[in-house]
Amino acid sequence: MAILVVRTGVKRAEDVFFTVMSLTMLLIVLVGFAPSYFLRGAVFAHLPSMLVHLHGAVFSSWIILFVIQSSLVSAGNIRLHRKLGVLGAVIAGLMVVLGVLATFGTLRRGAELPSFFTPASFLIDNVIGILIFGAFVAVAIWKRNNAKVHKRILFIANVMLMPPALSRLPFVDAHPYLIGMIPLGMILALFVFDLFAWRRPLLVTVIGGLIFFIANPIMGAVVHTPFAQRITVWAQHHP
Repeated sequence: MAILVVRTGVKRAEDVFFTVMSLTMLLIVLVGFAPSYFLRGAVFAHLPSMLVHLHGAVFSSWIILFVIQSSLVSAGNIRLHRKLGVLGAVIAGLMVVLGVLATFGTLRRGAELPSFFTPASFLIDNVIGILIFGAFVAVAIWKRNNAKVHKRILFIANVMLMPPALSRLPFVDAHPYLIGMIPLGMILALFVFDLFAWRRPLLVTVIGGLIFFIANPIMGAVVHTPFAQRITVWAQHHP
């Protein structure tokens, strides 16, 4: 009986944590992209191209679905959660393709970038970030029968999506370090939660957190390579 009570308590804690964090991510996306997308009519907004429309619609669908999926798990509706998971896998695949294409398209149009981005850093950060996101989602699908691992990998995958939305928050332009610190805080929150709920750091959180942590230095190093400079110039000038 005592073990059952403990497991029930941990499940409730997990339900609350992941639902609240998914809502927090949705709020960041809504506020970050409100001026350029949501307040302009979202799918009805006047945007530069159909690619940008598709990118906005697909990425918005993903974060909304993430909240729905977290809520379904919390409500115990695992059957519907798994059915919607198929849709989520399709959306995630589209996100990787559209994320890369939209990044190149932004540079090709000569769109204004946040002041703390160079064209090369914008390209490398976005492309590597979305590829890591796709890799995390692929592993989460593979581990879909292990709920503890599955939900944490998807959580970290979604943290990878936060920098573009954070970079558009009005106060971040004066404090660009928040673009990295807020996602890092989310990862640390998961680590602390695991210590609280499971009395130990879970391996999936440690490995996922390390990948997230080393991603930024790797992207920073890649930005300064001749390859990154050449591909940035090509992205800006290709037909």
